[in-house]
Amino acid sequence: MNRVLILIAGAIAGSVLVAAAFAEQQHRPYNEIMKDVASAFASLKKSLDANSAAAAAADAAKLQALFTETEAFWAPFETKDAMNFAKSAGDAAAAVSAAAKNNNVKTAQSSYAVIQKNCANCHFAHREETGKGFLIKP
Repeated sequence: MNRVLILIAGAIAGSVLVAAAFAEQQHRPYNEIMKDVASAFASLKKSLDANSAAAAAADAAKLQALFTETEAFWAPFETKDAMNFAKSAGDAAAAVSAAAKNNNVKTAQSSYAVIQKNCANCHFAHREETGKGFLIKP
C-alpha cells in the first residue's frame, strides 16, 4: 500500500514538474506583444513631445520589458538578428528611461530614434504583408 502511494506521489510530482517546464517555455502570442509595443511606443512619443519626463520614463520602462519578451520569443527560433534587434531596442529603451529620469528629453529623443530604427529593421527582415495581416518570418 505504501509503495503504491509513493509511486502515485512520484507520478504526480513528475507531472507537475513537466507541466511547469512546459508552461515556462510558453510565450504569449507574438501579435499581442507587438500590439503592446506599438501602444507603449506611441505613448512614449507623446510623452517625449509633451516634455513629460516622468511619463516618458514609465513608457520606456514598459518598452524595455516588452523588448525582453520579444527577444525571448525569437530565442527558440535562433533568429540572431531579430534577437539582436530586440536587445538593441531594449537597451535604447533603458537609455530613454535613464535620460528621462534625469530630465534630459533631448537625449531621450535620440535613444527613441534608436528604438524606432531597430523596430523598422526587424519588421523589414521578419514581417511580410499577406493582405489579411502580417506573417512573421523566423
